Amino acid sequence: MANVCALVWLASLVAFIVYWRKKASARKAAGENYQNDPEYLAVSKTKRIIGIVCIVSFIATGALAPKSDEKSTSTPATSQTSSQSAKPAEQEKPKQEKTVDYAEADIDVLINEAKNNAAKANKNYKGKNVKITGGRVSNIESEGRYIVIEGSEQFSLLHVQCYPQNKSVKDAMLDLNKDQSITVYGKIKDVGEIMGYSLDLVKIE
Repeated sequence: MANVCALVWLASLVAFIVYWRKKASARKAAGENYQNDPEYLAVSKTKRIIGIVCIVSFIATGALAPKSDEKSTSTPATSQTSSQSAKPAEQEKPKQEKTVDYAEADIDVLINEAKNNAAKANKNYKGKNVKITGGRVSNIESEGRYIVIEGSEQFSLLHVQCYPQNKSVKDAMLDLNKDQSITVYGKIKDVGEIMGYSLDLVKIE
């Protein structure tokens, strides 16, 4: 209904302007005796009626305009804002670290298994999380990219080559010394019959 009143108001406003000009033209054409001129009086009357219609339709448009638009439109924005503000809070929740179970293995046992049957050792240990005990440091790479640990057999080529996976391990490597006893935690990535084991190193004790 408000839209209809708005259209009526707009049409009557245009008509009012048109008749306002017609009235001025009729007054000019009638001369000094314009108040008694029939054409001037007819145009003036029509202009007055149109003016009344214009005013009434303008008032009706304002009265019939929905007042709840502002509230209804602001409600979704508020809910959207609250939902958006809730997301960061949910994202800020720290993720719980998964507990990793490490199977304890003596380094001499690992090396002997790789020496006797590398295929079997590969099947048993590749991809497994292990805690390797009884090792000693035989080499620390100068760039800190890996360390090598060996078992009690001094002249064996088989060993465990450990690659650090986090900053704390890299920092701990700086405090190591050659021939130092060590226990390491990590995941075995590869097993070979010549070099032994490759380990993703996550912790040093």
